[in-house]
Amino acid sequence: MTDGAARSAVALWAVPRSVSTALEKSLSQHPDVGPVHEPFTDCYYFSERRRSGRYGDQPHKLSYGMTDVDAQLQAVTVPVPLIKDLCFQAEPYVTDDRLAAWSNVFVVRHPARVWLSLSRLKPDFTEDEFGFTALDRMWGRVVGDLGLPGRIVEGDRFRRHTRAVLHDLCHWLGLGFDGRMTSWADGRIRPWSPDECESQRKWHRVLEGSRGVLPPDPELPPDWELAEPDPPRRLIYHRALEIHDKIMSLGQVAGAA
Repeated sequence: MTDGAARSAVALWAVPRSVSTALEKSLSQHPDVGPVHEPFTDCYYFSERRRSGRYGDQPHKLSYGMTDVDAQLQAVTVPVPLIKDLCFQAEPYVTDDRLAAWSNVFVVRHPARVWLSLSRLKPDFTEDEFGFTALDRMWGRVVGDLGLPGRIVEGDRFRRHTRAVLHDLCHWLGLGFDGRMTSWADGRIRPWSPDECESQRKWHRVLEGSRGVLPPDPELPPDWELAEPDPPRRLIYHRALEIHDKIMSLGQVAGAA
């Protein structure tokens, strides 16, 4: 087995609340795929190089970094490690050599849907935590700087046309489609450690109670507008909308044909 730094993997780079964990769950049902769930969270919130102190200190995670991410990849015993992480958590720490070695998939959703869902769980989210500016940076590095292909999965399309998106994505990744990817007996990604249980239950409650990909939410009304009185936060939304529209127009969207 190769060392973790050079090992090929599939990486799902997501904005929050984009149905990315359900996509991770689906792909992880493939017998050749083993999930590595959000390995950069501890880098972003708890390491010596952390970007946020939102969740306080966890001194035992101060030294956490790329070596620990590589160790999680190395521990996957099936052929294809599947990294799923939020762009804002991973982008400051993942190196270009890793991006070049991995197949990079970008998981997006309309900013209105992300805003409505994220606001219920983290109402004081920052622009970085909203995820679109980091998505833009990550897309620029992978597709612009490195000249690599980037496949897009749109979260609501995935919920609406699950099999078509999975067929398309598996073909792009060189994996055979496996019908077991559309359902599961246990909605958890993996058993959670004691310090993760409460957080993971909060963020993944719907998935953990599911046995498959759920249908999409009802369409927003045509006259929907962001109900946000604070001008700087409205700017966060409108910058995200510009990034979303740009990337959706540039990339190949799985299941779009």
